[in-house]
Amino acid sequence: MTSFWDDCKKELEKRIDPHNFLSYIQPVSALEMKDGELSLRVPSMFFADWIEKHYLDSIREVMGLQGRAETKVKFVVDAQKPKVEVRAPAVVKHKKKALPALFKPQYSFDSFVVGKSNEFAYASALQCAKKPGTQYNPLYLYGGVGLGKTHLVQSIGRHILEQNPDAKVMYLSSDQWVNQLISRIQKGQMEEFRNTFRNLDVLLVDDIQFIAGKERTQEEFFHTFNELHHAGKQIVISSDQFPKDIKKLEDRLKSRFASGLIADIQPADLETKIAIINKKAATNGYAIPPDVAEFLAETIKSNIRELEGCMARVVAMASLTGKPIDLAIARETLEGVYANEKKNVDTPMIQRAVIDHFSLKPTDLKSKGRARNIVIPRQLAMFLCREYTEESLPHIGKAFGGRDHSTVIHAHQKIKKEIETNTRLYKDLTEIKKKLDL
Repeated sequence: MTSFWDDCKKELEKRIDPHNFLSYIQPVSALEMKDGELSLRVPSMFFADWIEKHYLDSIREVMGLQGRAETKVKFVVDAQKPKVEVRAPAVVKHKKKALPALFKPQYSFDSFVVGKSNEFAYASALQCAKKPGTQYNPLYLYGGVGLGKTHLVQSIGRHILEQNPDAKVMYLSSDQWVNQLISRIQKGQMEEFRNTFRNLDVLLVDDIQFIAGKERTQEEFFHTFNELHHAGKQIVISSDQFPKDIKKLEDRLKSRFASGLIADIQPADLETKIAIINKKAATNGYAIPPDVAEFLAETIKSNIRELEGCMARVVAMASLTGKPIDLAIARETLEGVYANEKKNVDTPMIQRAVIDHFSLKPTDLKSKGRARNIVIPRQLAMFLCREYTEESLPHIGKAFGGRDHSTVIHAHQKIKKEIETNTRLYKDLTEIKKKLDL
């Protein structure tokens, strides 16, 4: 049995980020295989919950490669601690009907932390779930990676099914839509495909931007959208872009997507991130000291998914070493992974990325020009310098034509406020950050 699990771990190592593999998979060992169930020893209940949430599908896949696709998985907490067995559920149980396994138990309105950056999207999603097919149809949620779009989309489906277990609700990513379409075309089953999707009560589609450029896919989605919309059925779509900004998406689809309510999710502020950390910790039965929560919230600037992963690493390290969760172990755990995030870029790198994105001349950002097509990129570059470098305000100002530190502060405040409502600027910022790997 040990050999079987070792083979599985070798395959998992190829599929999982090296740091995550060492943190969560390497410490897991096999206990026994009995009655078609593999028992895996984990250091703590936290490990069991985290692996079940993030890596169980991968574990099942590699077991399938080893000829044990039907094998169930059971986690057993280390014998040195109180023994607790955790069986991975196939579905989330409901008093009337089992919810489909595709609706993850961690995604609900109750577990979603609401802050200034996402309160409108949350309120819109909740109203949509309470009264599907009425006011907000379609509901279009957009925002960057890891900010909570999938959480809200799944929460809508979950809530609707809890209120009406007989509702026909379908949740899938646009990639899954494409794959199902291709499969049905190859098998000559297009009638079945259309019947499946056009007779739904609720259609939930994540990352719709990936159907762009696929003519047949867009054609089918357009007609499905129309059928459902005309019948008063609820449609919820998520994307990382505003509808009109999705390249190679047909205009008629852009028009349909923009015809309902559009709600964006902005990056969380410090207070919201701390609230997310505290709620996540309370849900999993452990406490995060205030100074550690603030350190994590300040360190992780990318998205909520990374923030939760970062917190999980700290908790895992404390569990493995027997140390308390404090600022020292948080710094130790994240050293070389997240703690140096601000040092990955410098002012010249940011300036080059902004110049390239806006097709400016190298001297534009340092010039005295007041034209809007120069001022906005200059302020955006100063914003990035203050957010992602350790350089002082005077040093940043000097790099932009000898400007005063107060100019840098003004630029930072203006951009921070502007990206809350200016979708074009938010998209520019997101694309530049991607180029800089921020």
